[in-house]
Amino acid sequence: MKTNSHIDLSIFEKIEDIIFLDEPILSHLKLNGKDYLLYLVENLDDSDIFILFDIEEEDIFKYLTKGISLRELIIRKNILLLLERDFEGEVLDSQSIMAASVSEDYLPDTDSFLEYEPLENSYYYEKINEYTRKLYLYDLRKNAFYLKFSTNDRKYGDTIGLRELTNTLLKNLSTSYKNFVAIDFEKKFINLIPEEGKRNSVLKSVFEDTDLRMVDLKYGSFEIGLSTDKLMKSHIEFKEVKEWANEVGDNYKRIVLDDNIDNTEIKSLLDTYSDEERNKIFDPVLKIIKNHKYDLKVKSAREQKYSSLGINKDYVREQLVTKNFSMEVIYDVPKHLELITVTTIIDKNSKRKTINLEDTLFSSVNSSEYELTYNDFKKYGYDSLSIDIHIPISIENYDSYILLKAIYNEQTFSVTVDNDKIEEGIRKLIDKIYEYVINL
Repeated sequence: MKTNSHIDLSIFEKIEDIIFLDEPILSHLKLNGKDYLLYLVENLDDSDIFILFDIEEEDIFKYLTKGISLRELIIRKNILLLLERDFEGEVLDSQSIMAASVSEDYLPDTDSFLEYEPLENSYYYEKINEYTRKLYLYDLRKNAFYLKFSTNDRKYGDTIGLRELTNTLLKNLSTSYKNFVAIDFEKKFINLIPEEGKRNSVLKSVFEDTDLRMVDLKYGSFEIGLSTDKLMKSHIEFKEVKEWANEVGDNYKRIVLDDNIDNTEIKSLLDTYSDEERNKIFDPVLKIIKNHKYDLKVKSAREQKYSSLGINKDYVREQLVTKNFSMEVIYDVPKHLELITVTTIIDKNSKRKTINLEDTLFSSVNSSEYELTYNDFKKYGYDSLSIDIHIPISIENYDSYILLKAIYNEQTFSVTVDNDKIEEGIRKLIDKIYEYVINL
């Protein structure tokens, strides 16, 4: 090897040995703010041969997260430094070579991807976590769609009020999307998972994973970028369910938030969904659109222009959504008492219950009442009370929890539970009241 220039590796700062097998195989070095990789390619009797090349630190993180192979890092460089170093650390020879001229014996395998898990004290630990977060966000943004919610009232300029945003846009959009997810899941898996209890259990286990992720935000007229997370679903058991969860958000945008619903699509929607199902999916969105104080638009990518929603057209809306509808929810006896749209209750012992949307949170009702009777206590084994007992309880809805309160014998009883655990709350309230009664 012919020496082109003297290289003193001792002036480099060693950041970390990335690969170490009895000796350093791949090391990360720094000099004058630049990053380098030193790669051992051959052991001789009295010395070792290395390849030294400069690299962007982000490319190191990409390599450490299996985004690129070591071979690719090397061959895409124009110039490499091939050097020979003795066992005392002194560089004996070095020469600059073109990457295309490197011996195949010196190159890693094509699949030279690294399974790397940094320790907490590693230089890379926090940096890789930060890189992964940015990579995750970048991946989501590539597939995001965007909504623009603006006011037609110029009293406050282009700004949107918090209550306006929450009650008009976010609540209705969330309701529509959750209904779409539940309906779409039922249609896709009623045959694959015929047992209703199992099907409901699977949906519940993956429901959180179907949520759209907020990846961009702009204030003033409220603009939000939403994307389906296709990365964090490795725990989903069924392959078909995982594939569905990866696509359901995109399908919602394509079907419900489409900016151009033509006659062919209308026919497909009429054939695919019942009146009740279409109402559940589309009517919450219409509650946003039909409010003339606001304007809602959509676009399929960040660089595109906003367009009005297809359902905003009268002939589309009139065909897809029926007027004066109610949501009918059918439950078998084994199912527990549930809260519909946060504050409307159905009795688990009722085979069929019709719910008027005007009596639910669709009309911004934030509380409801329910009466405990002897049968409620008996259900939990408390059958020593008077058969004539009647205790009204109030149920108040908050953002993330429900407050249940009852007054009996001038004593106040209350419990707080998550807003999807109303039966658990009623059971706790019954326990408290019964404990009080037997100690009178």
